[in-house]
Amino acid sequence: MADPAARVTYVTRFVPAYRWPVLRAFNERLGGGLTVASGEPPGGSSLRSLSAEAPDLAQLSLRNRWVRGEALHWQSFDPVFRANPGPDVLLVEESPRTLSLRPLIRASHRRGIPVALWGHFSSIDRGVSNATWRDRYRLETARRADAVVAYTDELGTALRPLLEGTPVFSARNTLDTDTLFPLGDTLQAEGRTRIRQRLGLPDVPTILFLGRLIAAKGVLRVVDVARQVAAERGQPSSLVVVGDGPERAALEQAALAAGVKLHCTGALVDAQASAPWIAASDVLLNPGYLGLSVNHAFALGVPVVAPAPGPNGTGHSPEWAYVRDGHNGVLATSNAAHDLTAGVLTVLADAEGFGRRAAAFAREHLSMARMVDGLMEAVGYLAGR
Repeated sequence: MADPAARVTYVTRFVPAYRWPVLRAFNERLGGGLTVASGEPPGGSSLRSLSAEAPDLAQLSLRNRWVRGEALHWQSFDPVFRANPGPDVLLVEESPRTLSLRPLIRASHRRGIPVALWGHFSSIDRGVSNATWRDRYRLETARRADAVVAYTDELGTALRPLLEGTPVFSARNTLDTDTLFPLGDTLQAEGRTRIRQRLGLPDVPTILFLGRLIAAKGVLRVVDVARQVAAERGQPSSLVVVGDGPERAALEQAALAAGVKLHCTGALVDAQASAPWIAASDVLLNPGYLGLSVNHAFALGVPVVAPAPGPNGTGHSPEWAYVRDGHNGVLATSNAAHDLTAGVLTVLADAEGFGRRAAAFAREHLSMARMVDGLMEAVGYLAGR
């Protein structure tokens, strides 16, 4: 474990709202030794919907330069090294889009400061690979760091043979479970029927979509699935969408045309506001790539249906590995509407059991404390050197 007196600077493009609670907990474990160095998300991006007021942590403002929207990024990192006192360890967001990443590592090493890269280390489309020049570039950048911190244990296992000589740690990527777990307990005690009544939702099988409303998430397919589920069960179904983005108008039009009861909450950054809508649902359906929506749903007792990764499905962020097929969710054989419908019907046939197992998995494996443990292990290794 890291020395509580270790000074760590976390360098990232920008900090989304869901990351601040983790950083606050990390700072507490470091005894107040964390500084967050970050900039602003690109203008006009749906990523801005994820922003929120920062907590009371030591911060450095870095200038971001975005090229072609979100495609490429350069960050002016000089303030990181002008800070007094300087860091003992740099913890840096791993992103192949950040062209300043290698120069930052070199600058840190010139000053004798070790660097840990923290992130995906893989493409959503290809997973961990060295098959293309982009993948090889990413892995070569990781080798230049003194350690890497992967988002999941499975990702860490896949990285180790590709990064021989570079220590690989894992910090299971998650959300503010200190808030979500108590909310889940309270809402599960209230029961879905009462929650739906309180929210003005019909007490029928309810499908949830959670995330940004962008084409890559396959948001329009959830309408097709909701319609097919209603037809198969011979009763109406309902669709709750928590999120916002450029696909919202098309989603609302598709639901109206299909006769699907739809409620869009818009983007809800606050967990207290979003939790009842999530807990009112029987299943989270994500036709596109999975990410931290898995953790969010599981923490509130909601199982997940998504396509299995591969040529017949889609790529995912590393958090897809939290879904245990047939246990806390279903990984459908493809992202076609009929296969996703089959997955949703499987969950609805045992909604209580799937929900109970989803909540138990989150509490055993996905707590914020476990994530901070992984970060502390990596920092402790580097600070000990």
